[in-house]
Amino acid sequence: MEKIEIFNNIEAYNMSLNFLSNTHEMQRFNFYRGKVTAFTCAQRKEIDTHVYWSYTEAKPRFENNRLFYTRNNKYGFTYDKATKDFKFWFGRSIHEIPPFMLYDVFKHFNIDWYEKLSPSLLTLLNATMVKNMIKGKITNPRDYVKAYLKTSPYRKSEISPELFYKTFNNLHIQSPKTYRKIIEYSTDPNHALEFITAQNNGYIDHNIIDLYDQASALDRKVNPKWSDARKKDVHAEWTREIMNIEIKSLEPYDYNYSKIDLPQGLKIISNNYELFEEGTTMKHCVYTNYEYRIKSKQYFSFKYEKDNVRATLGVDKSYSMPATFNQMYGVGNSTISTDIVDSIKELIKSDYFQEWCEKESKLSMQERVDTAWI
Repeated sequence: MEKIEIFNNIEAYNMSLNFLSNTHEMQRFNFYRGKVTAFTCAQRKEIDTHVYWSYTEAKPRFENNRLFYTRNNKYGFTYDKATKDFKFWFGRSIHEIPPFMLYDVFKHFNIDWYEKLSPSLLTLLNATMVKNMIKGKITNPRDYVKAYLKTSPYRKSEISPELFYKTFNNLHIQSPKTYRKIIEYSTDPNHALEFITAQNNGYIDHNIIDLYDQASALDRKVNPKWSDARKKDVHAEWTREIMNIEIKSLEPYDYNYSKIDLPQGLKIISNNYELFEEGTTMKHCVYTNYEYRIKSKQYFSFKYEKDNVRATLGVDKSYSMPATFNQMYGVGNSTISTDIVDSIKELIKSDYFQEWCEKESKLSMQERVDTAWI
């Protein structure tokens, strides 16, 4: 028995068959007129002993007065009916494989509950879990979560599978992998899950992200149930500790900004020593948590000093996105006048400021490309 089914891009596959069925004269005509193009398609082939899935790239050629396609399998799987062994081809990571390939595998084995999972939980799938789903060892969403929690870094963390499932079976929450640092560096991972659940829109305040970044660097734990005041105090304490470690190995580095005209009282921080001094003077984490982004020009920091007001401004410039206001705080992350903040936001929106940020960011990207081969 041999059964073949095309389950992706069948229109292109059928069109290729039509071209191949033409006379040699029409094959030549269509090929050199550019009507015959490369395409990809996926097929499932079943024989008595195995089932094969393949995702194939087909490129047309015309030689020796005939049209034909060279085919190259990009991804694929093999299922052995006798041993129930399921193998991935070419050592591909599961996240490289087009989702429709796996969906057809699950459809073939009547695993209909997988597609009903939230996008967040779908991201947890790995090759071992696929094999166990096919063997019938994972038969529902709860088993799926339990299987994932047996993998690193969670296998010894005593996380409640039910709480994990309820937290991430949510359309508004990102992949659990996004929150790994929060879960891993909390005193109790289940309290961390409760904290994540409480953020109904999935947004975590950047100060919390900063705190967990510090915890991971120092190998400390954050108690998600700390009060805001306690978190602020710990953040300040860890900032000082990290800066004391950094100063021992700090080497001068200039950010090499081009000239920018700024309003009175606002000055760009132009090297890592100035940034370190700003963090020390202002008692916040601009150096400890943002220096790596500032160095790659994904983030710009400015010192504000006018009319007895002292503050630090942070501007976010993630590569393809416009420059946006990120934060502006006084000493110890104290708040400053909304009038000042609003005026700064207007400055950031200006064409001049946006063009300067865009130019700096592009220059930084080009420098990384130019030096990648050195």
